[in-house]
Amino acid sequence: MHRLIRVLAAWCLGWLVYMIAMALTVYDGLMSWIFQPILAAISSIVAVVVGLFVGLVFRIPAIGRFWRSSWFWAAALAAGNILTMIYGADWGLTETFTDSETGHQSVGLRSDVSLVSYFALIFAVANWPVRRADDS
Repeated sequence: MHRLIRVLAAWCLGWLVYMIAMALTVYDGLMSWIFQPILAAISSIVAVVVGLFVGLVFRIPAIGRFWRSSWFWAAALAAGNILTMIYGADWGLTETFTDSETGHQSVGLRSDVSLVSYFALIFAVANWPVRRADDS
């Protein structure tokens, strides 16, 4: 049950982050509100599956014990990535984007930084540490 709650929380958070990013970048009216939630759901599913797959590393006893020793590691990873997504452009982690139809240029958070932050946030939530009985 705990795993299901973490997976659902990670999916919901991924969907929300995607929708916020969409509203701030590519929103273009009614069509965005129709198709972007579907894309957000698909992106969140992919992010959660990748996060759970990468989380298999915690099956290695020493790494798993370290990760589960404190919730701090997951909280720090999640908070750091949220801060990066919010303030990364202010910190200079920027890229210039050009609209192919209008030629309009805008500056925003670098694509690689935004993707890594998104996946790392989902990873931290989907693999939130829960102490096991054999970790004492």
